[in-house]
Amino acid sequence: MQHAVHPLFSSFCPDEDEVEVRCLIAMSVRVGNHFNAADHGGRGRAEVMELLRRRLLA
Repeated sequence: MQHAVHPLFSSFCPDEDEVEVRCLIAMSVRVGNHFNAADHGGRGRAEVMELLRRRLLA
């Protein structure tokens, strides 16, 4: 099954397994974001989400 973000990740990531992992992480964070309660060690939630976005798109 191809996700909405699949073409985005496959445009710069040639490894199909890596694309699937990135899709799963992106969708999990999007759907379950309000359930995540974590200590970010001095970082704000927005900063952590920005780090996640940068890593997924790297």
